[in-house]
Amino acid sequence: MSNKDIRGPSRAWLRQRIAYPFAFIAVAAAITAILLSSETQVDTTVGENKAIAVRSLDITLKPIVLSVHSEGTVQPSIRTNLVAQVSGEVTRVNDALRAGGRFYAGDSLITIDPQDYEHAHSQAMAKLQRAEAEADYFVAENARLIALSEQDMVSESQLRAAQRSAGVAQATLTDAQVQLSKAALDLRRTVIRAPYDGRVASEQVDIGQFVQRGGVIAELYATEQLEVRLPLADRQLGFLDPIILETGIYPNGSAPEVTLIASYAGKKHRWNAKLVRSEGAIDRQSRVVYVVAQVDNPKSQHGIDLPVGLFLKAEITGVTIENTALIPRSAIREGDRVLVIDIDNTLHFRKVEVLRYENEHAVVTSGLTAGEKICLSPLPYVVDGMPVTLVD
Repeated sequence: MSNKDIRGPSRAWLRQRIAYPFAFIAVAAAITAILLSSETQVDTTVGENKAIAVRSLDITLKPIVLSVHSEGTVQPSIRTNLVAQVSGEVTRVNDALRAGGRFYAGDSLITIDPQDYEHAHSQAMAKLQRAEAEADYFVAENARLIALSEQDMVSESQLRAAQRSAGVAQATLTDAQVQLSKAALDLRRTVIRAPYDGRVASEQVDIGQFVQRGGVIAELYATEQLEVRLPLADRQLGFLDPIILETGIYPNGSAPEVTLIASYAGKKHRWNAKLVRSEGAIDRQSRVVYVVAQVDNPKSQHGIDLPVGLFLKAEITGVTIENTALIPRSAIREGDRVLVIDIDNTLHFRKVEVLRYENEHAVVTSGLTAGEKICLSPLPYVVDGMPVTLVD
């Protein structure tokens, strides 16, 4: 056995297995001690609770007149088929009797050849004159025989015959008068006149054409009274006078005002109308109810007549709601709540009742008191009782 084996492990081996690990542990302990001695002290002092600057609105309660908005198309309230009441050849047609033509009440639109009716009128006049003469004769003869009968100078049969003849003559006279009246009426009907102020929608006649009694000559509509059918949703009906739900018609003097607005001929026009009735039934497809606005004055503020077929917007005056606050729409937070600013300038959530939204505003009917302030600023995080500072 060698001396090396007797001595055991070498010094180098001992250094690697024992000395180096202890040295590493010592260095790590020293570094840890240095880090712990340099630890930053955390300031645990409670800071001051600073108030947030917010914008506010003073609440005022006042009556608010609600309005209902809709859209519709202008249509005539009176539309008529112009019909010939006598037959004959058309000898004259008014230049206005063309599609779009304007006419006025009493204007002569069409003339039918009157010759046959003039002859019939003359014959009826002659028959009347004859009947008058015969009636005068038999009445006088009857009176003469009655006077003779008082002296027993005529028989009873002669007297009855005279009375009968007088009655027949009187009936013939009445018939002749009726025939003359009818002949005069037919003669007047050879000139067909406009029944009202209006315009022509379409026409089916011209000079030389033979028209039959009852034949349609043209389609007319009145321009002095137009109407607009306006669709309203169920909720919108609640903003109108409830009488329209009960009767379907507004009494005279209580019809709500309606403003009709449209752009026409390069300008924005307004026409005044009134809501006169509801059609009552709910449309099966759209689930809306149609109400009718009537235009009595078809001229706008620029003097332009309201054209039939124009599509326009309508603003209907609704009911008046008392003690109502009108606040910005942005002030309403989730759950129909607002932030009320108390007298100590702290915020508190409060539930309000919003009747409806109108553009950028909300109509609040309950939950707010006159003189209170509400917060208008958009705060991402709000704690009930949080202090605030008011700014303009």
